[in-house]
Amino acid sequence: MKRFLLLLLLPLFLGAKDDIFLGAGPYFQTLPYKDADPVVLGTPVIFFDNSLFYIRWTRVGMYFYGESGETQSWGLSFTAQPQIIGYYERRALTQLNSRSKTPILQGMRERDSGWEGGISASYAYGDFFAEFVALQDITDTNNGTKLRLEAGQSFSVGDWYFVPSVLAVWLSQPFANYYFGVKNSEEDLLIGRPAYRSDATLNFAVQTYVKYNINAHWHLLGNLRADRFGDPVADSPLTETRYMYSGMLSLLYSFNLFGEEKAVLNPPEKR
Repeated sequence: MKRFLLLLLLPLFLGAKDDIFLGAGPYFQTLPYKDADPVVLGTPVIFFDNSLFYIRWTRVGMYFYGESGETQSWGLSFTAQPQIIGYYERRALTQLNSRSKTPILQGMRERDSGWEGGISASYAYGDFFAEFVALQDITDTNNGTKLRLEAGQSFSVGDWYFVPSVLAVWLSQPFANYYFGVKNSEEDLLIGRPAYRSDATLNFAVQTYVKYNINAHWHLLGNLRADRFGDPVADSPLTETRYMYSGMLSLLYSFNLFGEEKAVLNPPEKR
């Protein structure tokens, strides 16, 4: 039966008798740039899905076609999310830690974060899920393209829920060059920063979400992720590592707004 969707990804394990999860917590991210301090931000954490619109943490979307069944579902949606790689000296509004200036980046124009939007195609079979997302910069920041393929599986142990997954992320040449390239006008050989033009790159990542049910409405949610950048990023004179690590921990409160029969976060009972 075709309909505006029952989807996929985090709704696989945020299942409860509720359809909205609201919370907040700290988010950290290391940066691959030489001698760069990690950034720690306070972030709202929202998960919501009413079969037409969805919010998954910082990502928003609208379904436009799909089909759901007892064992498998697939769907297409328009989606948008913030792009948080970048470097800038000004303090972010929700930044929780102090950061020293990064020597290798001094004298360079700041590389801003932005927003990217595109289309998502998702598929789920039982506890397995896969998603392909094509995103384009929509804020005239890097004018680049990102293609992401993710596959994973959810499982539970008592009140603990786990969603590990693997990802392949392709960054176009304009995207990679904006964040990891060095313009001729920014060259400074005295600090080891020659001009550099980054090519497109294929990166890989592993991550897991972990949720613990404190009770029917209160939950702890965590995320850990490790990214491995491709050679065009690792070869940049701005970077000292090809790895980037990030994570989040939040306290969530859930409630039922649309009614149990409409709550797409409620998976069917297993037999």
